This record gives sequence, structure tokens and C-alpha cells, in this order.
Amino acid sequence: MPGSFSSNHSNGGLTGVAALRKVTSGVGDVNHAQLGPYKDPLKAIDRKKVGPLYVAARKWVKVDRNGTSSIIQAEKNELTHQLGVQLRDLRVLDPYLAASYPSAILSRDRALVVNLEHIKCIIATDHVLVTNAEDDTVLAFVEELQRRCASGIDSDGVKQNTTQSSPDLVLLSDKGDMTKENMFPFLEISFELRVLEVVLESVCTHLERLTSELEAAAHPALDALTNKVSTHNLERVRRIKNRMVRLNTRVETIHELLEKLLDDDSDMRDINLTAKQLDMERTVSLQRNSLKAGQPPSSPFGAEPEDDDADVQEVEMVLETYFMHIDNTYNKLQTLTEYIDDTEDYINIELDNQRNQLIRIELVLTAATFAVAIIGSIAGIFGMNLNNGHEDSHALFLVVTIVGTVGALLVFAAVIAYCRHKKLLA
Repeated sequence: MPGSFSSNHSNGGLTGVAALRKVTSGVGDVNHAQLGPYKDPLKAIDRKKVGPLYVAARKWVKVDRNGTSSIIQAEKNELTHQLGVQLRDLRVLDPYLAASYPSAILSRDRALVVNLEHIKCIIATDHVLVTNAEDDTVLAFVEELQRRCASGIDSDGVKQNTTQSSPDLVLLSDKGDMTKENMFPFLEISFELRVLEVVLESVCTHLERLTSELEAAAHPALDALTNKVSTHNLERVRRIKNRMVRLNTRVETIHELLEKLLDDDSDMRDINLTAKQLDMERTVSLQRNSLKAGQPPSSPFGAEPEDDDADVQEVEMVLETYFMHIDNTYNKLQTLTEYIDDTEDYINIELDNQRNQLIRIELVLTAATFAVAIIGSIAGIFGMNLNNGHEDSHALFLVVTIVGTVGALLVFAAVIAYCRHKKLLA
């Protein structure tokens, strides 16, 4: 049965994100709004055969320009027909295939296909369709989008004037050349750019929060490893480094995507769907007027350069703000990477120092063993079972013992002095 609910509509005592979570999770009775003639595709298809993938891919959260949200169920062919997207674009938005497709902002004739981190949506000029609404972060994004869209609308559905006039502006406006469009050329942005701004803000804030959490966990772990190199501390730092590598890849992908868009004016011009639609309508109107006047039709590429620059600048202002935001997050991760690398270098230096100390000790022990081996050799010579006539001489025994010990000590001292001379020992 067709229907919809908004963030202010009560659904069993739940509002906002709680109501969306209840509906998207399939709890209770749900009224669905349709995109086209209503067909319940889940009644004629066996759920056991198609599995949960088919069911999840058909559920969308629709938010219009007034901030009203509703749950819709639409065939893929209906989406491609009404929004001008391709079936391969819908595969990009499939949450079950998130690992197969990188983050992207695809511009189509009548919609933008956005796949950024956890947010996967199709943005049109008057509404947005969001999938994967079971995720808490996506529900928070939908609530923020509702609040942004409804912030400029009063209870009667009339857009409020949020600008305050000053006496200077009133005096300037009396001259006749200061209109609202001249004073605030970028005050009112199009709906798709407003949604794209909320998407970028949600993604950048989410990545920045993950970066802050990683920094909070990394610094104590690195300090503990610096104080004591143990298996536990090494494993702790290894897990943090794996998290950092994965997060750095995600942030770098968004960073490169925004940088690529900012470097290409044609891509930014295609993102402004409203301006593109107005240009097409203006071109058709000019051609129609030219035909009525008996003149040859003008070129379809006859848009004013000033209008193109304004359209590009409007998109550039949105993208540049969040490019700086994601660039700051990227720089934080690079700083953390350098800090981890410096810690690893310090640990390697400490381990090399300890290894060198062990080598020095081993060298000293080897010299001592060589010296003792000299005494052992003398003892072995005199310990043979041969009669030499001095077996009962106590004085000769003392002489051999003293000479052998002094000789061993001299040999040991000579070896140590040679090692010090060659700077093998500190």
C-alpha cells in the first residue's frame, strides 16, 4: 500500500533515525512509496531462491528537497529509465559488492551516482535515493540530510529568508543595481550540490573521526614500545600499523578523487545538474525562437562563457572546501606514518646497539678463552705420562704455573689492546 513517512512522522513512538532503522530492518508494518506503477516484486518471487541480496538491493530511502523521507521499492529498469543511470551504475551502489568498486562520483544525464565510503546514493535534481540504510552511519547521514533540506522551510512550506538586511545594504539596494542575485550569487545552491555537500561532509567527518581514534591509540602504543621492546608491544603496534595502512588507502582514494574533479572543469560542470538542465532548456528555447523568427537555429553549444564559469565555480566552492578537509586528514595520517617510521628506526637503532654490545662481550670472552687455552696447553704438556726427572720438584711446578698465568694475562691484554686500537671495543 503506497505511503511515506518523514522524520517528524511518528512510527510506533519512534522518529528520525530510530524510525528509519525500524522500517529498513523490516520490523513492523511498513508503507512503501513507489517510483512508478506499484508492483510488489517480493510477492511473486521466492525469497529462498533469490536470497537476501535481491531483497536488500530493492530497498531505497528517498529524501526530497523538502526533507521528507520515504521507503521505496523500485525495479532496476525503472531507476535506469527515470534517472538516466545504467545498470552497471547500480552495481557500483550494491553494498554486497562494495569491495569490488572504488569510491567514485559519476555524472549522468539526470542524476549523480555517488559511491563514497559507506554512503551509496543516486542524486537527482529534486530527490536523492540512498541504499544500505541498515547501517547506522548511513541513517545518521539521512537524518542530517533531512535537517539540511528542511532547515530553510517553515511550517507552511514556504522558504524562510535567513539573511539579515543591514542599513548599508538597504541604502545600496535603493540605487537599483544591488539585487539578491548580485549581492549573494552563491547563497542558494542547487539541490544536488546541497546533497553532495552533505555526503562529502559525512564522509570527511567519518574519516577524520577514524583518524583521531587511530592517533589516540597509536601514541600510547608507540611510547610503550619505545620504553620496552616486548612481544606484546610489537604486536600492538603491528595491529595499529595495519589499521593505518587501510585507513590511509581510503583517505588517499577520496583525496585523489576530489583532486581529479577540481582539475577538470568539464567534470565539475557536469556535476551541476540544475545548471546543465537550465542550459538545455535555454538552448531549446533559443532554437525554437530562431525557427519562429525564420533564422537558422543556433548551435547547441552556444552557452555563455560567464554562465559556464559561474556553474563551475559553484561546484568548485563545494569541492574545494572538503578537499581541504580531506587533505588535512591525509596530512595527519602522513604525520602518523612518519612518527611510526621514526619509532621503528629508533627501535632498530636500540636493537643494533644492544647487538653491538653483545658482540663486544663475545669478543672479550673469546680473548679470555684463548688466554685460558694457553694455560690448558701447558698443563696438557706437563700432564703427559712421561718421565722427565722433575715430577717431584715443587719449585719447578710453581715456576711453570706462574709463568703460564702471566703469559695468558699478557696475551689477553694484548688482544684487548689491539681491539681498542682498531676501535672494535669502546
